[in-house]
Amino acid sequence: MNPIAKLRSLELDRMIRSIHLVKLRSLELDRMIRSIHFWIIITLMLAFTLVYYTFKDWFPWFFSFFVFEYKNNIVGSLFLIPFIYASLVFWWRGSLIVWLLSAAAMLPCVMYYSFSLEKLMINVVLSLVPLMIVIIIALEQKWRETQKRILAEREEERQIYMSQIFKTQENERQRIAQELHDGTMQELLVIANRAQALVSGDGNETTVEKRERAEWVRDAILQVLEDVRRLSLDLRPSVLDDIGLVPALRWLTDRLNQDGGINTQVVAHGAERKLSSETEVTIFRIVQEALNNARRHSKATKAVVTLEFAPESLEITVQDNGDGFSLRETSGKLATEGKLGLIGMQQRAKFLNSTFSIYSQPGKGTLVSIEIAD
Repeated sequence: MNPIAKLRSLELDRMIRSIHLVKLRSLELDRMIRSIHFWIIITLMLAFTLVYYTFKDWFPWFFSFFVFEYKNNIVGSLFLIPFIYASLVFWWRGSLIVWLLSAAAMLPCVMYYSFSLEKLMINVVLSLVPLMIVIIIALEQKWRETQKRILAEREEERQIYMSQIFKTQENERQRIAQELHDGTMQELLVIANRAQALVSGDGNETTVEKRERAEWVRDAILQVLEDVRRLSLDLRPSVLDDIGLVPALRWLTDRLNQDGGINTQVVAHGAERKLSSETEVTIFRIVQEALNNARRHSKATKAVVTLEFAPESLEITVQDNGDGFSLRETSGKLATEGKLGLIGMQQRAKFLNSTFSIYSQPGKGTLVSIEIAD
């Protein structure tokens, strides 16, 4: 399965998991109701409700206990027993159900024995404490599970993206090897044969014929040099090392303008300065990928590359007037849509520890922004 199909399969699996999650929660509720623990908890709650409303005057111990509760504003503390039971057996869902039932059962009693609004509020707040503890623990556990799942999904997406990168690199190596073998090597072989024929030519050839053969050999060698130079520029533009980032970007846009189809320009503001070789190469590749995307996929007719040199930062933006697209949040969704170039730019920006942003809407073009702090 190719990486794009695999990522689409991942998106489908996530949707299916969401549907299954709803069904599982419904099944969990059904299992909880069918569980013997649920009915034990309900029995305990009914028993404690009867104790509070009818049996408190029958036994001196109960009466003393209730007096202790009223004095300390903890009316209904016996309901902590089924609450803790439900927390251990059914976790936060069971705790919430028991708390709601307990609150409904004890609210009239609390209101009756709370002789002031202050005492009523204290009772209510104290009754919320155990529920809040369970909810906080449940939220923390849920957050950890979510983070773990997100990390696992991102790692899976990263592995798919890396496999796509390796595949692209291998295809590029194969293309260069094929071009060298079928093009450059064959041309060099023809040149060598022509040169040999020129050296071993018979004496009947005129000076003009020999000159024409020599000129052909010269022109063929120059064409091979141009082909090799083009391959070299594709692998790593020497202009970055020779003249710097901004002139190299202008050279890149000039090549795009010569190829036709999109009008591109570079605008630089602020005092230009030399960056590290790795940084300049990464910026160059990001801009190159953004412009290639604008030319190949967005049907853009115009693109502007802007560099803002600030004393402690550098911001690069690439904006086009193409079709745009509905931007998704995750790199996996971008890859599912076939926008691997955008993911590549994100990965390169991470290498620079920079802030990378993409803004796009259908019909309103795309803006790619990279902000690098010195």
